[in-house]
Amino acid sequence: MLTRILTVGFAALCLSTPTVVGAQSDSSSSAISSNGLRERAVDQLFARWAEPNSPGAVIAVLQDGKIMYSQGYGAANLEHGVPNTPATVFHLASVSKQFTAFAIYQLAYEGKLSLDDDVRKYVPRLHDFGTPITIRQLLHHTSGVRDQWNLLALAGWRLDDEITEDDVAHLLFQQTDLNFAPGDQFLYSNSGYTLLAMVVKQVSGKTLPGFAKERIFDPLGMSHTHFQDKYGRVVKDRAYSYARQPDGRYQYIALTYSTVGPSSLFSTVGDLAHWDENFYTGEVGGLALLAEMQQKGKLNNGKDINYASGLSIGRYRGLRTVEHAGGDAAYRTNILRFPDQHFSVVVLANAGDLNPTALSFRIADIYLKELLKPAPEKPSLEDKPEVTVDPKLLDAYVGDYELRPGFIISISKDNDHLVTRATGQPSFPMYAVSDTAFRLRVVPAEVVFDAVAQGGTAQNAVLHQNGANLPLKRITITKPAADRLKAYEGHYYSAELGVIYDVFVQKTVLMVHYPRGALDLRAVGADAFTTGFPIGNLKFACTDDGKCNTLLIDAGRVKQLRFDKISLDPIGSKSSQ
Repeated sequence: MLTRILTVGFAALCLSTPTVVGAQSDSSSSAISSNGLRERAVDQLFARWAEPNSPGAVIAVLQDGKIMYSQGYGAANLEHGVPNTPATVFHLASVSKQFTAFAIYQLAYEGKLSLDDDVRKYVPRLHDFGTPITIRQLLHHTSGVRDQWNLLALAGWRLDDEITEDDVAHLLFQQTDLNFAPGDQFLYSNSGYTLLAMVVKQVSGKTLPGFAKERIFDPLGMSHTHFQDKYGRVVKDRAYSYARQPDGRYQYIALTYSTVGPSSLFSTVGDLAHWDENFYTGEVGGLALLAEMQQKGKLNNGKDINYASGLSIGRYRGLRTVEHAGGDAAYRTNILRFPDQHFSVVVLANAGDLNPTALSFRIADIYLKELLKPAPEKPSLEDKPEVTVDPKLLDAYVGDYELRPGFIISISKDNDHLVTRATGQPSFPMYAVSDTAFRLRVVPAEVVFDAVAQGGTAQNAVLHQNGANLPLKRITITKPAADRLKAYEGHYYSAELGVIYDVFVQKTVLMVHYPRGALDLRAVGADAFTTGFPIGNLKFACTDDGKCNTLLIDAGRVKQLRFDKISLDPIGSKSSQ
């Protein structure tokens, strides 16, 4: 979290005694025993989400076109005690993208569009950025188009607002700048897949939900699958999403998307087994189309990226993989395929604290054990008890540490423990496992400081996370003087969002009020600040005479979003009457 710091049902298979009269062969007994051991090992991975008072998941293990094992864990609906089963319908979040991409490829193979067409040929209301954005670039996230969810959050929208295609389109069509020149970089953008859904509608004359039902879901027998373009539609056997709160309890998290393309596909593990098998048979679309869809994207400099069209292409312990994960509200999903082994894992979850990607690979470890190369050695964070550290020693660790330029991890002290806050992210308490090592409870991460002499301060530390050892170096950040803080104050308007931000000093803290929220700004450099979601990083542009009339926001998937200072007459003044 710190380093990024930073969704036809099949019954569960039961093994039973064969109905054929006579003794089982040794090989048959061995196979049953082996399968039973694997299934129990899979069940153990999900044990913490298998209680009736917990949300959980449904999994399917697929081999050679058949479901080897499928099981549900936890509850689909906590209020009514409805369990998750292989027939439960989940919101798939970004796993939806591969279906949108498939629709585009179908139209391309029918000669109705070219992947190298400028998207403005079909969506002319999109701003002319001076260089074409191709459909291919949208598919591969190399278009430079800013991400719609970040834009909506910056404009003051919340997850529990109904968000429609018109709402998203309104913001996208107001954008007059890109994150980068099309084709120069890879940066994940949900907006690209909203635009692709618009292309499908323009070219086919059908909405994406209608096109996908007629051309994908019905031909593949995916009778429990649909794109949801109206959030209030009743979905039989739907799972609801729940996020774990700091007190350990789960809270329902609403999802009110009424827009399709990057998300909003609903399905079951059984239906997704049909979809997965189509990549081997080509029954719908054809094998040539499916092969092209799995070709990695290229940047303008000729470099390959590991993303294809709604699919991530990689390797795991020596074997080729094709996968994509998703996360919306507290839904967590993943489809992982090992194409050379004709083996796949589907994980659909409604528990926000469940990591479907990691668990998919753990399931693959169980079933493909004999085919996988040894896993690389990674330092593990074995369980250690919390210890008490001298508060004076804690003082030696307090400060700002740079992980990379522009990304700072700040360590502060709250009574008898340390607190960490990474650029653009909230604060998290840490607990000590030694005089120099401190851990987070929210993720498996540990910060280890250099030993310090009495009265000194730590100058270096190492962040251990996800098997990586990342050096941290103490830096000194000069905090702006009071008169400089006053120069930042004012109202700033973004024509691309159509909103006003108010920057002001409260006591000695610089604050920013944006629609439906307010955040404190923490200095990280000259005229540069960091804060929490949705803003992230903010930098003022100031002249030599000390006037600051522009601010720029870098929110990860939205870069260099410009706000200009404006004058607002107070309500009741003569000029406002």
